[in-house]
Amino acid sequence: MELSKLSKERYLKYYILGFVDGEGCFNVSLKKQDTTRFGWVLDPVFHVTQHEKSRNVLELVQKTMNCGRIIEKPGQPETLQFLVDNRRQLNEKIIPFFDRYQLLVKKTDFDLFRRIVEGLERKEHTKLEAFKELMKLAFQMNMDGKQRRYQIDDVLNSIKGSSETTRETAVTDEKSES
Repeated sequence: MELSKLSKERYLKYYILGFVDGEGCFNVSLKKQDTTRFGWVLDPVFHVTQHEKSRNVLELVQKTMNCGRIIEKPGQPETLQFLVDNRRQLNEKIIPFFDRYQLLVKKTDFDLFRRIVEGLERKEHTKLEAFKELMKLAFQMNMDGKQRRYQIDDVLNSIKGSSETTRETAVTDEKSES
C-alpha cells in the first residue's frame, strides 16, 4: 500500500519532531549590552546541529519549517547548524510547529522558550519587573542554566534600574565624595 502525499508529509513532520527532540536546542542567550535600557539583552535562538555529512537532514528541516538558515558552527568547521534567530520566524513558524507536534524530551525548554519569545513580542522586556521575570525563565532552561557564563543573582543585581544596582551606585558615589 502506497502512502498518500498527506501521510508522507505527516510522517515527515513527526520525523523532524523526533530529530529535534534529540538534536535540537531551544536557547535564550543572555548578552551584556550597556547601551540597552537594563544593560542586558535576551536573544532567543532555535538550532539543530549535525555533521556536515548530514547537511541534507538540516535542509529537510529548513524546507519543512520554511525559515532559518544553515551555517557552519563557530569553531567547528565540520559541524553545521540549522539556525533560527529571527523573532518573527520563531513566533510564526517554529513555535506553532512545536505547539502542534509536541516534544517529549525538550518540552519544558520549549515551553519556557515560547513564554520568553511571546513576552518579547508583547514588549514585556521594556518594563523592569517583567524583564527580570523573562530573565528568570531563561535561567530555568537547559539544565537550569548550568552552562551559563553568568549567575542569575549577579545578573539580576547588575540590571540597570534595579534597586540593588541603585543602592550599589549610591554607596559608590558616597565613597567617592569622601
